[in-house]
This record gives sequence, C-alpha cells and structure tokens, in this order.
Amino acid sequence: MSLSNDYVIVWSKIMSERDGNMQALVWNNRFNVGIREFDQHHKILFEMVNSLIIAKEENSGPQVIKNSLEQLHMYTIFHFTAEEAMMRHFEFDGLDEHVAEHEALLQQVIDYQDRIAANDGVTIDEMLEFLAGWLIDHTLGLDQLYGPFLRHRVE
Repeated sequence: MSLSNDYVIVWSKIMSERDGNMQALVWNNRFNVGIREFDQHHKILFEMVNSLIIAKEENSGPQVIKNSLEQLHMYTIFHFTAEEAMMRHFEFDGLDEHVAEHEALLQQVIDYQDRIAANDGVTIDEMLEFLAGWLIDHTLGLDQLYGPFLRHRVE
C-alpha cells in the first residue's frame, strides 16, 4: 500500500527538529476514520506519544519514561481490542492484516520495554521515532481502509 503525500508532509513536520527536540504530534482531520470512538482513541494515543516526547524534552528520569511507555502499551491493547472486535463483528475483510500489524506493534513495544529495563542501549529518540512513525503510518494507512466499511454499518 502506498501512503498519500499527506503522510510525507506530516512525517516531515514531525521529524523536523527545533533545538534538537522532536516536534509533538499534531492531530488534524486527515487522521479521522469516521468512527467517533476510534477517532477519540487515536487522539488519546497521539497525546500519549506526545507525553513521551515531553518527558524526553524535560530530561525526565527513566522511571517516568518506563511508566509512560507502559501506559501507552496498556491503552494500545484496549484500543486494538475494541477496533478488532468491531471489525470482527461486521466481518471486515482486512481484519487479518490489521491484527497482524497490531501484534507486530505490541511485540515491538515489549521489545523496547525489555531493552529499556536491561539498559540495552535503546535511545528514547529511536523509540519515539518508531512509535510516532508507526502511529501516523497506521492511522493514515490501514485504519483508513476500515473507516468507510464500518461507518455505514455503525450509523
């Protein structure tokens, strides 16, 4: 699947640096999937990634980063469970691909958590670039595929 030019523009803005700091994620309507519940979930996920960006900018201690990452992990599981349940209920054809992408992200987050706990050289910048990139890519990519399908069934 190729991403729209919107992805490139948004990602370029996020990765541009201001005094060596990563820009916060900014929500706009292009991220909407048209399912109010999931749009709200996605906004919360953006805010949670932003809290990690702020923690990094403020040189917060490792425990703050660890706790923020754990909260993001738990909320992500909650969101994925809700999203997958609705897709399953309405027999969305793209469910298997969606679940596989969700599982891959959750495994990557666990890997980051393990590497942070083991002091294995993972940097907060590396983790933030991955998380922000994945969230934008997934929201503008696969999530946009279920929006029109589910929107007509939920209304």
